[in-house]
Amino acid sequence: MTQEELATASRVSARTIQRIEAGEVLPRMSTVKILLEALGKDPELFSSPTSTIMNTSAKPATPGRNVLLIAVFAGAIYLAVEIILSVLDVLWLTQSGEWAPWLNLMYISLTIVMMMAYVLFIRGFIALSAIFENSLLKIACYFMAVTIISIGVLDISTLRSEDIDLLLIPYGAAAVLLGSVMIIFGVGLIRLQDGIGELSRAAGVMEILAGCTLVTVVLFFIGYVITVPATIVEILILYRGYEYLSRSASSGNLTAAEHAA
Repeated sequence: MTQEELATASRVSARTIQRIEAGEVLPRMSTVKILLEALGKDPELFSSPTSTIMNTSAKPATPGRNVLLIAVFAGAIYLAVEIILSVLDVLWLTQSGEWAPWLNLMYISLTIVMMMAYVLFIRGFIALSAIFENSLLKIACYFMAVTIISIGVLDISTLRSEDIDLLLIPYGAAAVLLGSVMIIFGVGLIRLQDGIGELSRAAGVMEILAGCTLVTVVLFFIGYVITVPATIVEILILYRGYEYLSRSASSGNLTAAEHAA
């Protein structure tokens, strides 16, 4: 199998495989497992009984596939609701903050749904960070969740504001904070490419670009536009992670059946 064929089968980048073969890097165990599975080998056969026992007792249980599958649907709901909220934001601004009470109730309800969906969505990336040993992504996920929820609370609390100009400072600070966290989140996604493939790199680059525009404040609108395709790619990443766990579970069941036979 050539390096390119192995990269296609494992979704580990060809450059990473080249560096591993040349001895330039020491791959993480998660990367080794992915490569072995792509080669049709059982990773457990390459572990000694002692190390297997130690790994089993020391490492936490691998997150279930259901977490990732729920995150996929939650991401779709989050994206749809966020687009609706953006339209309502424009409507609120054009009407100088004066609109019907039922629109207030609708906005608050959608914001709560958005926050709940985002927590379930980002939970999928926390699961991926555990599977692929990506501590930076895990930290960024928690910061992203707290930031999104904080901005949601800010949106609800400012619905009755009469002077829109007074909102420039809090929303400017929110844009800088969100942009900074998105940059870290983007770097974490790029580090996920060894396990998920080039989709992670694409999503990471878009998150970094969106974060940079948000930090400038004046280009915040461009940042929000970029987050739409970035979120779509991130949903695909979660589904790819779900497929990876499904394949791992199938190969594990097959191996167990062969040992039993």
